[in-house]
Parts: sequence; C-alpha cells; structure tokens
Amino acid sequence: MVMLLVGLLTLSCLPWSVLGSDDDRDALLYRVDITLPPKEGRDETADILQIKETVEGLTDIKVLFSFKELGNSRVIFVLGVEKACSWPQLTTFLSRKGYEVKTTPVYRCSDYARELGVNISRDFYDMSLKDDDHLQLGKQIFYVKDLTTAEFDEKMRQMFVRDMGILKAGQRAACFRTLASLPVELMHFAPVGPQKIEAIEEILHGPDTFDLEIIRIQNLAPYGGGCQ
Repeated sequence: MVMLLVGLLTLSCLPWSVLGSDDDRDALLYRVDITLPPKEGRDETADILQIKETVEGLTDIKVLFSFKELGNSRVIFVLGVEKACSWPQLTTFLSRKGYEVKTTPVYRCSDYARELGVNISRDFYDMSLKDDDHLQLGKQIFYVKDLTTAEFDEKMRQMFVRDMGILKAGQRAACFRTLASLPVELMHFAPVGPQKIEAIEEILHGPDTFDLEIIRIQNLAPYGGGCQ
C-alpha cells in the first residue's frame, strides 16, 4: 500500500513531457480500484459514500465513471487527471483510511481502434452510463502467442468492426484499454438487461485466444447501500 502511494506521488509530479501534453488527454486517464478490507463494526455503506464524496470533491480530478462491485466491498473509478501533482488529495485520504488500492493507466478504445486503422470517433463509445443502475464489466486480455504482429492487429481490427455494428444496432458500452504494450487488455462497461445479455456476449467476443473476466457492477451515482 505504501509503495503504491509513493509511486502515485512520483508519477503525479513527472513533467508533462512524460505524462503527456495537455492535448494528450489519454495519458491522464486512470482506473482506480479501492477495496475496503474486512473490519469488525465497519459501516460499509457510510465508508463507500465517503469515498464517493471525497473523490468527487477532488480538485483537477474528474470522475468519468464510478461503480461498486456487487457482492464485494470494492469500488471502481475511471478518473481524468487534469493537472500534475493532483494525486496527493486522494492518496492522503486513502493512506489514512488504510484501503487497498490498485491504479491502472488507461486510454480510450476509440483511440486504439484508430491506431489499428478503424475509423471510430471518440464519442462512438457511450460515456453517459451514469443513468444505468446495474451494469457489467467485461475485462478481456488478448495474447499474441503464435500470431505475427500483423495477424494480431488484423484480428483486433475485426473485433472493433464488430463492436461498431453492435453499438450502431443500439447496444451501449464504454471501453478503455490498459496503457501497456502486451498483452492487450480491454475493459467494456455495459448496461445489463434480459434483452442485452446476448449483445454483450457478442461485443466481448474477440480474437480466438483471450482471457475473459466478467463482474457485475452497480453505478455509484445513486448508491445507497443495502443487500446486493
């Protein structure tokens, strides 16, 4: 925990040439997972609401998404860091509370798709899922294995072309890629409903070799606790 917070503080104070310019917004997007460890007498609802209010009140850090994993004491944020050295507001609070934290730099799938030659605008994936209460998070990890770079890129292009067709047909989803070279890791956030499961499974279908993890999440915007 301490090493993670030190790393965040170091990262936050790097020059813009390393973090990315003001125009390179993707270099400043992060997925932050905060887990509340078991504690006797803990009021989970109150603690989660305090985390939510604290993160939403941070200066120069914008909340793109906020979720709670159903059945577990974990909240997930996608944050846009607008200025360097803004992390201490968050890390000081988390360190004092003793929460377990994992921070992952991410960028938009639309930008990754354009790198592959697929013409997807930045607003093609839905960034307005805050009105949906129950959603699904699908994490895909794609391995190159015995594929050449060209073959792998083509399979990823085909997946994004399929995504475009499904989204144009009415399925809503937001998508981010972990900021790393290989393996490629994508995260889809999508609403869940009886008529949408098949479409979600299709949108999560990809190249032949990949690992898939699906968890149910609840939008944190209307969160009020209670049994899940």
